[in-house]
Amino acid sequence: MKIRKARNRELIEEHFSTIWPAQIAGFTRFIVQLRKAFDGDLDMMVVLAVIGDRTRPENWARELVDYRSLTRDGAGERRQEPLNVQSISDFTGIPRETVRRKIAALETRGWIRKDEKGHITALHTASSDLKDATGEAIEYLSTIATAFDVARENAVPAPNLARDGKDR
Repeated sequence: MKIRKARNRELIEEHFSTIWPAQIAGFTRFIVQLRKAFDGDLDMMVVLAVIGDRTRPENWARELVDYRSLTRDGAGERRQEPLNVQSISDFTGIPRETVRRKIAALETRGWIRKDEKGHITALHTASSDLKDATGEAIEYLSTIATAFDVARENAVPAPNLARDGKDR
């Protein structure tokens, strides 16, 4: 994984003029879509993103792993790591009181629930209601993947190494 990450970083640096324009255009459309979905409140989006980050695919029920199931109404609840207002504040740097207000707004939208211990859980309605933003995220990732494909097609091949590790 580290080697692949290093290679991708090299590829990005070498083909920055191909990848960067695709990245900034895709990211701009994505963040504008998120801003609309959250009525201009990007802090609320960050709070929900942190809650969503605690919903790991390895903890999801099998039927929630694909895109269509994730964004379908009534798809079911996901198991999450315990998460509360303070831990969100600590992670994001958003003041605790601001996080508390964002949590209240997310509860009002029906996107999260707090249990009796104060643990916060994302609800399936968030996935369903944010389907357009998820679609824009997929478009963004597709744009980035295409830019990487173009960069790889234009990359100079690495030299082949003989079995003894020396250049051929």
